[in-house]
Amino acid sequence: MASCVGMKKGDIFICKTCGLELEVIKACNCMVGQKFACSVPLQCCGKDMIKK
Repeated sequence: MASCVGMKKGDIFICKTCGLELEVIKACNCMVGQKFACSVPLQCCGKDMIKK
C-alpha cells in the first residue's frame, strides 16, 4: 500500500491496471503517528498503486 508518508521526491508509482505513472515532485512532511498524518492509500482503478 502506497501512502504519502513513505514517499520521497523522485519516487514513481504505477497503476498495474491502466499503466498510469505518477512521480513525486515534492514529498509531504507528515510522520507516522502524527495527529494529521496522511493515511489514505494512493489508488487508481480501485486498486493500490505500487512503487516502480
